[in-house]
Amino acid sequence: MRRARPSVFERIPTAARAWASRLVLLLACASVVATSRARSDDVASQVHTGAPFRLTAETFKVTRTLVVRTSAQEKSSDPVEGEVHIQAKAKWTPGDPIQTPPPSLAIGYLEGELTSWSQSGILEPNVAVTVESVTYLGENCPTVQGCEWTLQVVFDVQANSDSGTLTAPGTVDVEWTAQAFMHVLDDSSAPKGFTVSVSEP
Repeated sequence: MRRARPSVFERIPTAARAWASRLVLLLACASVVATSRARSDDVASQVHTGAPFRLTAETFKVTRTLVVRTSAQEKSSDPVEGEVHIQAKAKWTPGDPIQTPPPSLAIGYLEGELTSWSQSGILEPNVAVTVESVTYLGENCPTVQGCEWTLQVVFDVQANSDSGTLTAPGTVDVEWTAQAFMHVLDDSSAPKGFTVSVSEP
């Protein structure tokens, strides 16, 4: 029985095959390094505590405006990006003790006339339920000496039923906080005096 003709790769000497494999791995690693972007560690703002509010059948949605600012003592052309973390603790007091299914608290972000919903949590009667949301802040600021982003955060009580309406919703008392985590791109360290803040106008 005749032996099958060796493939082109098999006709290459073993040592050459080994070097070819190493070359492929080196090129792959080089491409990863070339496409990765330097960035500094995150710098966190202080936790901003917003004023608590109550949601009802008449006022089932509220919007809060947040302003995120970064500043630095030295000038830089490196762009800045990061995230804002929202944490809400919602306590639902149902109008009807046997109401089912329970509603949800949803957190979203207003973009023009549309709301981009990020996260929601199903509420429990007379229990503080935590709902957390994270939104990205893009690198639309070319300098770290004075960047600013404005967010419209929406808190909304939503029905978990096919009808889409709340039945005897009662009240939902919400306490919430916000914190930003920002970093500089194209540099492994943030500029001198780089700070982040979150506030309401």
